[in-house]
Amino acid sequence: MFKQSLTGLLLGLTLASPVIAGTAADDIQIIDPWAREVPPGLTTSAGFLGMKNTGDKEHKLVAAESANTGMVELHTHVNDNGVMRMRQVKDIPIAPGATTTLQPGGLHLMLMMLKKPLKAGEKMAITLEFEDGSKKDIEAEVRHFSMENMRNKKMGH
Repeated sequence: MFKQSLTGLLLGLTLASPVIAGTAADDIQIIDPWAREVPPGLTTSAGFLGMKNTGDKEHKLVAAESANTGMVELHTHVNDNGVMRMRQVKDIPIAPGATTTLQPGGLHLMLMMLKKPLKAGEKMAITLEFEDGSKKDIEAEVRHFSMENMRNKKMGH
């Protein structure tokens, strides 16, 4: 009898408990993460990806980290009197139902104090952190990149 009462009580508590909403990391789908290859001697690179918000409220990427770096910052490019400069940003918003793209010449992850050179074909583990403290582990493919490649892509070559 006691066992049945306890089972009923536990079932009742489970059914009465509020539904806990998913985390920002659950709502964000990562698209094509990659990092720029760098030659030996350089200790800074950049990471790029798309973040699709499948949820119904805005989320924000607030930080990132990687065991392969000493520091990762969120950055963008701004036009400062005709000169493009990189600037750190405190967060990167991802609107509900939308995709925010981190790409060369725009928003990106600044990968600083690299512990070893990044070589094309390797994978780099990065952890993304969102406004609610939730985290998402991703693997970015290291790719060769040059501005000439980017110009050719834009021109359809």
